[in-house]
Amino acid sequence: MAAAPAALPPSTPRLLLRRWTAGDREPFAAMNADPEVVRYVPAIPDRASSDRLADYADGCFDRLGFGLSALERRDTGEFVGFTGLHRMRWYPEDVEIGWRLARSAWGRGFATEAARAWVEHARGLDLPRLISVVDPGNAASLAVTGRLGMTEGWRAEREGRPHVVMVLDL
Repeated sequence: MAAAPAALPPSTPRLLLRRWTAGDREPFAAMNADPEVVRYVPAIPDRASSDRLADYADGCFDRLGFGLSALERRDTGEFVGFTGLHRMRWYPEDVEIGWRLARSAWGRGFATEAARAWVEHARGLDLPRLISVVDPGNAASLAVTGRLGMTEGWRAEREGRPHVVMVLDL
């Protein structure tokens, strides 16, 4: 079955949610090289791996009709990370909402703001639920899932990585 036409949720008051550009690659690679940013996700060992992840994030729009959008601050034009929807290989039957932000953007509510826009967008996609796969030690991401109204679905381990699957029925 072909994917629906790709669409993004409306941008938020502080953030532009958009498709990826070539100019996002360098700041994305720098973000992925920050050990604090990638503390709870699989390692991104080099620039080529970071570029492949950016290609995957943007390519989801064409394959699935939704994807992981680049986040740009409206006031500065700065690339600050990504958020959006995709199908994670561990749980391909579900759609995951995910995010990753540069450390300079932490503590400002950007992840929650952008994720809320994606949740509202997902309500129009005829999905039964969204999941978010979170390392149990990642208190910041667990707090975002709580602000989105997600509840713990189950705990598991895949590829040696323990995680909590947070669930939001749509």
